[in-house]
Order: sequence, then structure tokens, then C-alpha cells
Amino acid sequence: MPALVLWGPPGSGKTTLGRLLAEALGLAFLTLDATSEGLPDLRRRLAEADTLRSAEGRAPVLFVDELHRLAKNQQDGLLGAVETGRITLVAATTEPPMAGAVIAPLLSRMTVLRLEPLAEADLLVLLDRGLAAFAAEGRTVVPDEAATRNLVGLAAGDGRRLHSLLEGAVALLPPGEEALDARSVLAAAQSRTTPYDRSGAVSAMIKSIRGGDEEAALYWLAVQLAAGDDGRHAARRLAVAAGEEVGAADPAALPMAIACLDAVERVGLPEAHYPLAATVSYLARTGRDWWPGAALARAIELAQAGPDPVPPHLRPAAKTYRHPAEDRSGKPQEYRPRGRPKGFLGPRKPPTDRG
Repeated sequence: MPALVLWGPPGSGKTTLGRLLAEALGLAFLTLDATSEGLPDLRRRLAEADTLRSAEGRAPVLFVDELHRLAKNQQDGLLGAVETGRITLVAATTEPPMAGAVIAPLLSRMTVLRLEPLAEADLLVLLDRGLAAFAAEGRTVVPDEAATRNLVGLAAGDGRRLHSLLEGAVALLPPGEEALDARSVLAAAQSRTTPYDRSGAVSAMIKSIRGGDEEAALYWLAVQLAAGDDGRHAARRLAVAAGEEVGAADPAALPMAIACLDAVERVGLPEAHYPLAATVSYLARTGRDWWPGAALARAIELAQAGPDPVPPHLRPAAKTYRHPAEDRSGKPQEYRPRGRPKGFLGPRKPPTDRG
């Protein structure tokens, strides 16, 4: 196994993946916490690794949590151990490793795997496991729909936070009480906000952008942030909206949304409030062009039903193809599949100035 960097947000399973990899390979598992351990601790782990090599001579896994917190000389120490094969390095970081969090010589010897925040479906699986763990201890807990929505929404893709919220909410229930409602979840989160419907708030924000209501879109963004959401989910949806809602009507919209997503991941909240607000306002005020997305969806349907053959003059190295810059024939050249009339993907509607 190559040396790995697991790059992802908190609670996305980096440490768990490190343990599973070591278990799957039958290797010993050592850990180093960069937030509290230094170079002497690293030297002790390396010495321990020498004694834990497998019978086949394979090096144990050294899992380094928060790799970006290691000083340069500590990372240099890891570099030598990786080069000589003393350890199988698996490191975790919440910071972009390519942006200076990891020294270049070490990073060049590692494979970067990016982990995404857990999806809502994944969080629901973890919620069921948490409830099953309570049941195994003799405590039946039944969250209602609002409680489930708040647990998932406030977790914001963080599995560890989901379980912490669940444990805190259950601890607030009276003895013998089984029903878990949104009030207990919000109390456990120490939040004074109203029950949080993450998917509903995001949908309302996107629909407000589509309709050109800047104030409404900013309000629904605020609902997400006030509920404790970390903004990355909203930023990803804004990137989608830039392509889906604005499309070709404003070529600056998508780069701005991507820059916003990058800013949220690099800067974090609360500073990232500003690029989020600016992007929401821009997308709500700029033009709309829904045709490209709708046309692509129609084209995909046609292709899935059976793609048309590529006309001979459009194939690679075709002798009959005429380059527009060199064509002097004055004859039109056909680019659509044979038999497909102009407008076969639907009528082209002009972009609107705003929603």
C-alpha cells in the first residue's frame, strides 16, 4: 500500500479508514496525534514500528492525525521513515495538502484521497446504528421526523457530531421516556434556532435565486448558517445553481461560485459568510439561461436510447471534413447526427435578464 493522505472534513471517517486499512492488510496500527505529540514521540513510534514488523517483513501502519499540524522538521522525520520503508504511513488532514499543509518532498511520495462530508443517507445509517446501540443497553429511543431532520441537518456531514448530538439529546430525556423530539436535539446542540430543515432551507434558497428574489435567498442562507451548518453544503449547491439556473447567460457566475466553495473550505466560518452572501446575491441578480441544461438532459435521453453513428466527415482524420477557417466552398457543413433536424433538442429560448 502506498503512503496515503486522507483529506476531508471532521467526522468523515479518516481515522476509521486508517484502522480498516491496517486490519485488512494484517498490519500493526500505531497512532501519532500531531496536535499534542512532537518529534520525541515520533521517534518513539518509529522505534516501536521496528519491533512490530510482520513475519513477512511488512512495516506497520503509522496513522498521523492532523498531519498539517506537524512542524517541518517533524514532517522531515516522517519523510525518511517513508523512504526507507520503516512505516506504512497513513495521514489525515482537514487542510488542503497541496496548499502548503504538507511539505512538498513528503507529499510527492504520498497518494492524496479526498473524503467528502457524509451524505444525508449515510448519516441516517449512522443514526440507526446509534439507536441500535442504545437499544442494546436497554434504552429504546424513537426520534420523530423533526428530531431526525435536525440531527442530520445539525451534523452537517459530520458522523461524529451526529452521535454526539444523539447522546446529548437522549441524556436530556426523562427516565423511561422514549420519544425524542426536535426540542431535545436543539437543546443538546445548545442552539436557540427553530427546528432546522436542511434540505428545505437549501431548496428554498435555490428557488429564491431562480425567481430572482435576492432578499429571500439571503434569508434561507441565513437559516442554514444560524442552525450551525458549516456552509460547505450551501456552497456546493450554489455551484450547481450557477450552472443550472444561470448557465451561459453569465459566464462569470460559475467561476464565482467555485471561488466561493474554495473560500468556504479554505477560510471557514464566520469569515466565509461574505463570499457566500456575495455569491447568493450575484446569482439572484444576474441573467438566466435554462436551455443548455434542459437540452443536455434531452440529449442524454436520446443517447441512452441508442446513440446515433458519428457522420464519416466528423470522425478523426476524416478527409472530407472542412475546417471553417480554411473552407472556401461556401457550402454548409452538417454537424448534427443524420436525420436530426435543427432544434431536435427543443426550442432555443433567449436568456432572461434576471429571474
